[in-house]
Amino acid sequence: MGIAPAKANQQGVDMIEMMRTKAGSWIAKILAGLLILSFAVWGIGDVIRGPVVGEVVAKVGNSEISRTELSSQVRQLLSIMRRQLGGNFDAQQATQLGLIDQTVDQLVNSRLITLETQSLGLGAGEDLIRQTILNDKRFQTAGGQFDRLTFRRFLQNEDLSEARYVDLLRQEITQGQVTNALRTSAYAPKALLNTIYKYRNEQRVAEVVKIPFGKASEIRTPKESELVEFHKKNPAQFTAPEYRQITAIFLDPVEVAKELTPSADRIKQEYEYRKETRAVPERRALEQVLFQDETKAKSFADISKSGRAFADAAKDVAKATPNDLGNLRKQDLPPKVGDAAFKLALNGVTSPIKTALGWHVVHVKKIEEGRTPTFDSLKAEITRDLAREMAVDNIVKLTGKLDDALAGGASLEDAASAVSAKVLKFAAVDSTGKGPDGKPVSGLPKSPLFLEKIATTPKDETTNVEETQKGGFFVLKVMGITPPTLKPLSAVRNQIVDVWKQSQVRGATKKKADTLQKAAQNGVGLSAAGKTGGYEVKTSKPVSRFIKPPGSIVSDSLQGTLFNAKKGDVVIAASNDGYSIAEIKQVIKAEPGKNKAEEKSLTTQLQTVVSADAIAQYLAALRETYPVSIDRNAVTLAVTGRAY
Repeated sequence: MGIAPAKANQQGVDMIEMMRTKAGSWIAKILAGLLILSFAVWGIGDVIRGPVVGEVVAKVGNSEISRTELSSQVRQLLSIMRRQLGGNFDAQQATQLGLIDQTVDQLVNSRLITLETQSLGLGAGEDLIRQTILNDKRFQTAGGQFDRLTFRRFLQNEDLSEARYVDLLRQEITQGQVTNALRTSAYAPKALLNTIYKYRNEQRVAEVVKIPFGKASEIRTPKESELVEFHKKNPAQFTAPEYRQITAIFLDPVEVAKELTPSADRIKQEYEYRKETRAVPERRALEQVLFQDETKAKSFADISKSGRAFADAAKDVAKATPNDLGNLRKQDLPPKVGDAAFKLALNGVTSPIKTALGWHVVHVKKIEEGRTPTFDSLKAEITRDLAREMAVDNIVKLTGKLDDALAGGASLEDAASAVSAKVLKFAAVDSTGKGPDGKPVSGLPKSPLFLEKIATTPKDETTNVEETQKGGFFVLKVMGITPPTLKPLSAVRNQIVDVWKQSQVRGATKKKADTLQKAAQNGVGLSAAGKTGGYEVKTSKPVSRFIKPPGSIVSDSLQGTLFNAKKGDVVIAASNDGYSIAEIKQVIKAEPGKNKAEEKSLTTQLQTVVSADAIAQYLAALRETYPVSIDRNAVTLAVTGRAY
């Protein structure tokens, strides 16, 4: 069953308009987690990771998402990211930024919606697709006419074929029939809007007295008895953490790589690949005049080639101003136009070039030469990266031997010998990787997982062989545990003196604040009590729960405290530099409807939240109808070309 043409057309136009206004470019969508077709409401960790057999990344119901599909999406993602961030951007960086997970997530969510639209009999006909493209303002001239050259340039910039773009657009429109229905049906109640509006926009005005902390240097030196008492009452501040004695094997690809040298042929092969991705193509600043009459086009070209200024000739012959095409690569242009324009010297003018749009006469205003990195400029980097890859491969093989040795009952020392690795020994390491001197332990592997295993592995137990995020492998044994111990007074005397003085400063300031608060609460008011005590009293500008004017006398801690009290209350709040005492003088209620811009913004935010929640619930329901499973090994293989 199809949809009514008029309704479908409007839905399609609405969807394309939404695509245009969401972000100025696809890279913005990617960085915002809004990959094309992605609904960005389900994380990759929320799906079932059951085994998936064959060349597939995921199964969605009875539908399969192939490794080829993911590889294609990843290649397009990397191409876009390299254009925006530089040629060094690779799959590893994309993985670290979560973009690979988002890409898989996008494919799964897209497939879920596609299966549901098929079940509902929804679709988008060729006429709707064609009209949507023709109506897209990005592809139109200033006069509102569709410009195929602009359309082709868009496809080239986004690394899309026309067929692929049409396919994506069809999916967008069809899926939009479902998601738009969810968005438009999601409703933020007026009562909810008013409640949140009042909460966000209520303001308060207060009289404020600030009592700054004094200087610790002005505090007397504590007596011995005071130090003993302070040490006794504050053991947590002077207790050494738990330390663990560790024996470990760490197979570090960075260190292993230092001993490996890739072959010259492999380095050259990698250079041939990288020089293409790192090359900066020649660009030319071009302008053109488009004719519908071949005779006029030839006459104009002849006049321009004779030395007449291109713009002047255009004004006389074509009665028009040349159209600035921008600073383009050859591939940004239709083949005929690109071939002709890139053969010319600077200030050259082409003969008329016929395309479906008419006859083009193009002028070269500026030439930026292309640049290809030399072999020598990339050799060191390539050698390092290839050695790292070789190291990871070697280490993966070694882990098998390491597992076998440990499974056979070998000690860490014997297991290390089996794989020609060093045994690392650390006498005392705390949960943060520091030693008893408070400094990072020298030679300790820099891995959060390594620290986690140090802290959680029981005494005398050996961990499994674990892999770090950077491709290293380790196994460790906790040889001994030193429990937290209160440091003797003699070892922390200077520290205790400093802490004691700071506590005296804070205590004295807090006492002054308490005294002033009590005086103000006794019916005198903060203004009178402050002046009597010799303090400066200032009146704040209105502040809300979340916004205060620049330079406000209301500290961040006081801001929240003001909204936990009522008019006339006197409150205290500590900050990094002292105490603030404030009396709430005025409560300014927020009136819904008074600030139309704020109310509109809040309505939009609430509508977005409610809509996202509706789509999330809908996708959750679809996962019941179309179960999802993902093969993480296939994902890795699709992205890197290597399985685990």
